[in-house]
Amino acid sequence: MKHKELLIILILFIILVGIIISYVIKNSESSNNRIMSETNSVQTSESTVEDKTTVKQSSEIKTALSEKIEPHASYYLSEVYVEEKQFVEKGANILKSTNGNYLTAPYDCSINSLNLPDKEGKLLNSHYVEISSNNILSVTMNIDEDDISKVSLGQESTITVITLGKEYKGYVTNIASTASNGRFKVTIEFENDGNIKLGMTSSVEMEV
Repeated sequence: MKHKELLIILILFIILVGIIISYVIKNSESSNNRIMSETNSVQTSESTVEDKTTVKQSSEIKTALSEKIEPHASYYLSEVYVEEKQFVEKGANILKSTNGNYLTAPYDCSINSLNLPDKEGKLLNSHYVEISSNNILSVTMNIDEDDISKVSLGQESTITVITLGKEYKGYVTNIASTASNGRFKVTIEFENDGNIKLGMTSSVEMEV
């Protein structure tokens, strides 16, 4: 009888050991699969990063907004306070008509051109003052057709104003719908901190 009981206990012990070994092997395989999956994921991520390239080009800084403002027609020109290529601050007087009304700058701007009559001449609907904003600026880049699909509206770029040695953050506002010699023109806008002048040279960088 005792021999029978010992045999049963031995069999149960062997079965228990087998279950424990099976559990350990299964967990080990699951852990290895997880590590391999994570490794592959990291490698894929690294590959994606490696595929990114930085495009760097030089560009002249221009205004992002130009418009023609018109004086009140039917009055006569009394005084003109500005000249072409002159910078004027928001609210500054541009001209005065004989009835005492002033045409003022709607924002900080540069005077591009003056299409006005001679002093004491009658102001007509065809007369205007062309201005360019000094607050919102733009630069352009030419992106190869192989990379243009990687560029999107709102994409960030870095503009370095060479003379100032300062960096500014800009964002893509327009992507040309047609290419010229296999390259698409991309427009980037950014804000002036008051130090940048129109026509300055910049270096523009964008990751594609």
